[in-house]
Amino acid sequence: MKMKKFLLVGLLGVVTLCGLSSCDDDDDGGYVPFSYAVGDMVVKDGSEPYIQLDSKQTLFPSNGGRLPNYLLKDGKRVIVNFSFLEGQREGYDYYILINDIDSVLVKNVIPITPETTDSIGNDPVNVLDMWTSDKYLTVQFEMRGAGYEKHMINLVRDYSLSPNPDEDGYLQLELRHNRLNDPEVEHFLWGVASFRLEDLNMENPDLKGLKIKVRTPHGTEVYPCDFEKEDSGEEAISETQEKSVSTYVR
Repeated sequence: MKMKKFLLVGLLGVVTLCGLSSCDDDDDGGYVPFSYAVGDMVVKDGSEPYIQLDSKQTLFPSNGGRLPNYLLKDGKRVIVNFSFLEGQREGYDYYILINDIDSVLVKNVIPITPETTDSIGNDPVNVLDMWTSDKYLTVQFEMRGAGYEKHMINLVRDYSLSPNPDEDGYLQLELRHNRLNDPEVEHFLWGVASFRLEDLNMENPDLKGLKIKVRTPHGTEVYPCDFEKEDSGEEAISETQEKSVSTYVR
């Protein structure tokens, strides 16, 4: 899949979220265009916090001083709903207003064995987007459920699979979803998760990319995900059907 760093929403959204928005005039009824992005918090002593995207571009928030303390940790993975502001902050790529922000689930790639396959699960999951950076594979997905109980999502490696990497230079992994006890209903829950890749890259420095096997509602799919140079900012902006920050996976 083509890497995507911005998740641009082609609609209008309310800015009064999480107590982070500033006062706006009422000419537009309180609505402004907004966008989503996934990145890492950069928090250094003596400097104001900002967000670094997987493309290495930076977002400087005008209201960064009002972020909750649990997010003000260097390297904290976040998803941010934001609006672009006029003007520029020197030393940063974009000047923004944060409308809403939440942490992103970050996990290691784990081994799968015959003994653990049942607990890891293999319920259907629909992949909406997938991209790599030098540190993560990030997946945006949706799954059926009522939301009464958190689902479990994992990226797994079968060490009995050989050859792996395959002859094309791709490491074969599998995205696994476990609905647990949440009822399967005709309602989709949205989620995003990042999986650490540093150990895989150190073990296989010549990897071309990943092939991610997924059991979807429409059957088994394999998604190739290349390790490639980062896109420019314009090329990294793409449309998505965004719902809300995820409270449905662990």
